[in-house]
Amino acid sequence: MKKYPKALIILHWLTFVLVVLLFIMGFTMEEYPFDEANFNRYRAHALTGMLVLILTIIRIIIKRKNRDNLPPEIEYYSNGHKLLVKTVEKLMYLILILAPITGFIMVYQTGALQYDLGGPFPEGAEFSETWEEIHKTLVFILGGLIIMHIAGVIIYKIKTGENLIKRMCLLLK
Repeated sequence: MKKYPKALIILHWLTFVLVVLLFIMGFTMEEYPFDEANFNRYRAHALTGMLVLILTIIRIIIKRKNRDNLPPEIEYYSNGHKLLVKTVEKLMYLILILAPITGFIMVYQTGALQYDLGGPFPEGAEFSETWEEIHKTLVFILGGLIIMHIAGVIIYKIKTGENLIKRMCLLLK
């Protein structure tokens, strides 16, 4: 069985771990106001999100450069199955780019970035409800897409007997 290049495997699992961490951080941050005392929590979440953005862009570049060195496509059950798989994959990449950008915009519009540059924390800093809703919606959609992705791998194993995880894992032969 042909595997993905090692760099893509590492980026895939590192991104997964970081996204899980971001979900946990994001849900626990709901309890804390956006203020100077809690800014490190928000900063850690934002920096982790930016790391996911950077890793996703690197992953896309590596995948395109290694187009001829990727495992063959899976056998699709139908055109609808192929469309679903391709759509979920593309939407995950898109949201892994857009969610960090919307999170950055949320923080930027509060004026809190000047605090990182040595300025005072802005009084009454609040997130725009619109940007917060966009960000949260993207995150929830991403969560659903990840669940669909995992379910798809499991269903494919049950239907075909082929373990797709081996293609994306350094440890399995």
